[in-house]
Amino acid sequence: MIALRILIGALVAAAIGVAMVPLWVLLDIRRGGTGWGLCPSGIGACRNSYFSGFELLAYLAVALFAILALIALCVRVLRLVERHRGIRV
Repeated sequence: MIALRILIGALVAAAIGVAMVPLWVLLDIRRGGTGWGLCPSGIGACRNSYFSGFELLAYLAVALFAILALIALCVRVLRLVERHRGIRV
């Protein structure tokens, strides 16, 4: 049960990390970086397709929903184990 709770905590941390990626991309661009590949030659000469940002958003959304689904599955398994052991939360 402790391992399952640790897994849930790690998944929550991963979800927070994935949710913060757009902020890190904007901070990278602000500091003169490439925005994790969105603007390869910097913001001053950023010539990329209109869909680059949307692709990144789609990847992040799929990753976040997958992590949230895993969290829900782990919580259900934890409840099932607790119910089987007779522990009430």
